[in-house]
Amino acid sequence: MAPANPFRPKTLAEEVASYVRKELLLSDTYPPGSFIREEELATKLGVSRAPVREGLKILEGLGLLRSIPQKGSLVVAFTPGEIEELYDIRYALEEILFREIIRKGTFTGEQQGALKKILSRMGLLGSSGDSRDEILLEFSTLDMEFHLSLAALAGREWTLRLLRTVYHQIQHALIRDLATESDMDALVAEHEEILLGLQRGDLEELRKGRFFSYFERRLDPNKGKVRPEPSEATGEDQTRQKKGEKA
Repeated sequence: MAPANPFRPKTLAEEVASYVRKELLLSDTYPPGSFIREEELATKLGVSRAPVREGLKILEGLGLLRSIPQKGSLVVAFTPGEIEELYDIRYALEEILFREIIRKGTFTGEQQGALKKILSRMGLLGSSGDSRDEILLEFSTLDMEFHLSLAALAGREWTLRLLRTVYHQIQHALIRDLATESDMDALVAEHEEILLGLQRGDLEELRKGRFFSYFERRLDPNKGKVRPEPSEATGEDQTRQKKGEKA
């Protein structure tokens, strides 16, 4: 059975949350540090304040907004250090879930096929002809669907709840930086490596593959690469060293 789509709104409050989430991700209507006010949003959407209040609470629960008395809902801004902390939390939680998936044997061929279909859809977005904002929103939605569907295979509900919040926070912080087709291709390739690691039941491989975050590698492309030991230097390097030249 294909993984369920976790993004289909079911109530008016969820529709409000979905609308605001899209605005937070892609528009400049509510930049980090700004406030969203119930009354103004309700008027804009043509709904009562009750579903708006509940919709904003959904996003507050995901850590994207923070309620400030007398001011409204503050749009959270994440520093680079906070993003790296979120990645540390993410990897710790994912390791728990990957371990359980391998231990329980819940990563079947059927599940793998369904997840590969999601990756195929992600890979085709760069050539879809849609606008950049439409591509980014769809890519991030499929990315979240992939990770939540995979994580659900572990059967660890509380871990999954925590991880869902972290996923939304990282997505909120980084989606604007996912600007090029090569970025998306690199992410799809990393997702494929996750599936290979789970297929082999190799938790250590999964740990190594995800030790350095995509965010961190973009800041420093050389991070995570192991420098060769002196004994592994190439013949050209050894010749330079004998001549006293810098490698």
